[in-house]
Amino acid sequence: METELKVAIVTGASSGIGMETAFALVRRGYAVVLAARRADRLEQVAARCREISAEAKVEVAVTDVSDRAAVERLVSGAVEKFGRLDVMVNNAGSGMYGRVHELPEPELRAVFEVNFYGVLYGCQAAARVMIPQRSGHIFNVSSVIGKRGTPFHGAYCATKFAVCGLTDSLRVEMKPYGVRVTNVCPTLTATEFFDHSSMAPRGHSKYESPSKMMPASAVGKKIAASVGKSKPELVFSFGGKFLVVLSALWPRAADWIMQVYHNDLVKR
Repeated sequence: METELKVAIVTGASSGIGMETAFALVRRGYAVVLAARRADRLEQVAARCREISAEAKVEVAVTDVSDRAAVERLVSGAVEKFGRLDVMVNNAGSGMYGRVHELPEPELRAVFEVNFYGVLYGCQAAARVMIPQRSGHIFNVSSVIGKRGTPFHGAYCATKFAVCGLTDSLRVEMKPYGVRVTNVCPTLTATEFFDHSSMAPRGHSKYESPSKMMPASAVGKKIAASVGKSKPELVFSFGGKFLVVLSALWPRAADWIMQVYHNDLVKR
């Protein structure tokens, strides 16, 4: 008896965590729809997927997740092509750097459009498919600093806190329908994130050195390995877990650690 094909959509799939998640899902036999704004990069990722598996079923869908209609076309197109949707990875995101009291509102709203509303649109479109199926798994990629705010990243943190709250609510709401929902909270990850962050600083602090960052492949593999499992949240690294727990139990101590980080940034 032929095994039914499983289907996944990954947003922000042109690089970083999204790209590595797509690779990991292809290795597990999923048909994968790659979504992002950069068509050329998506085609490169698709080619890599086919190198990983000659039998890989990969589709490219140029998508701006801040556009609700585009996200709905993404999901409906995947279902039209493959007949179902088993995994939705809402990963697309952008950053913004600066002190909270200095943040320009238009840029801040733009970051929310991608980081929060893009996730919301993906969740809503996927839920409309998965609820009738009575199955599926939604992964929303937040951040460990969606659990604990950090200086100079207030805008980004705010969007990721919003994603955490949205995901917690959705997870409980989807239980009656057999749909799993997981909040993904990576620590600093070696991606192109800093290169594309609005108002990004020059270079990295010693705490943001690429050599100290988690490889994006570790996050992608963990997401793929968690499909179908009851994993409310994925928090990566001992340091990330420690910061989340410390912030909840001893916020003044967490503030002290963040002050050290703040002072290092100011010196640059």
